[in-house]
Amino acid sequence: MVVTAVPKRREREFPRFKIPLVAVIDKQRVTVCDWSVAGLGLSDVQLSQKPGDRLTIELLIETQGSTLRLPINVMVVWVDHAERRAGLQILDAAEKTAILAEFADLYLAGRLVQNDTGVLVLGNQVAHKEDGKASVVGAQSSAVAGEGLAGRIVGLAVFLVVGLAAFAFLSSIVYKRLFTFDAVSANVAAETTTVYQPRDGVVEFAALGDSVRQGDRIATIALDQAASGGQSTVDVLSPCDCHVVSVDHPAATFGRAGGRLVTLVGKDANLYVSVRLPFRRLANIADQPRISLTYLGGETAEDVGLISVPKVTEYTATQLEIHVQAGRQLDPSMVGQPVLATFDTAPWH
Repeated sequence: MVVTAVPKRREREFPRFKIPLVAVIDKQRVTVCDWSVAGLGLSDVQLSQKPGDRLTIELLIETQGSTLRLPINVMVVWVDHAERRAGLQILDAAEKTAILAEFADLYLAGRLVQNDTGVLVLGNQVAHKEDGKASVVGAQSSAVAGEGLAGRIVGLAVFLVVGLAAFAFLSSIVYKRLFTFDAVSANVAAETTTVYQPRDGVVEFAALGDSVRQGDRIATIALDQAASGGQSTVDVLSPCDCHVVSVDHPAATFGRAGGRLVTLVGKDANLYVSVRLPFRRLANIADQPRISLTYLGGETAEDVGLISVPKVTEYTATQLEIHVQAGRQLDPSMVGQPVLATFDTAPWH
């Protein structure tokens, strides 16, 4: 290991600074770990030059938004190959390196801030101090001011968007609590036809599909021959061209005359939506609220009309049943399908 050094150096005449710079020596970037207006300290470097050798290097002063390239003449003062460090003396006149003195003044004034992305110059413009070989890319104060203004505008825009979204969300909640309510239940409905069992006996259903035609056999009733005077079966026929809504009697089981067998709805039946509400909502219905329906497929019908309010019976005394328009084309196969009914009682409707 060879360590080449000059005799003990004299006390430094200028303060040293730790704000990192970069030097380009023999086309290699070298870290300037400390510096003053008169000299540079290099780290992590293997210089081929010896103390007393002179060379020209390029000093880079890099800040956020700008880069200064300053060619300077230096002399090697000392080299420590073991520690991979070296010291250089600046030979150029003070006029040529004035930008370095200005950079030092900024540091002493507290206007240099070092962060993870580099060095930031606060509230000052690094001026052009060198000829055509040295150029500052952008004015730092203008860049910082522009970035600050852009940041404030973006922040204000984000705040405005979030504020509007929150206001709309809260307004929607308040509006729903004050002016809207949902029905207890609702479903697609129509005038239906119920087929009843004509005689006592065991019910055997035909192979029913989704629909039947008038005169098709719906079921066969196996009779007690002793009670029926020798007749063994009775056929139950469809009274219409209808859609089968439900089968209301278990197959292959005995049933009494008058029992429900199947429920049918005519294919040309007028379909509507039957809605059930708490009886206390009668006053809201009188005020003609806006009614919206949401079907299982996600389709929504807005502002549907009221058809009728059927008479209250002993079976409907606890709830109010109303009939409203469907607001869309319906198929008889949808009879019984649940629907979400929402009432909007806002006075401006």
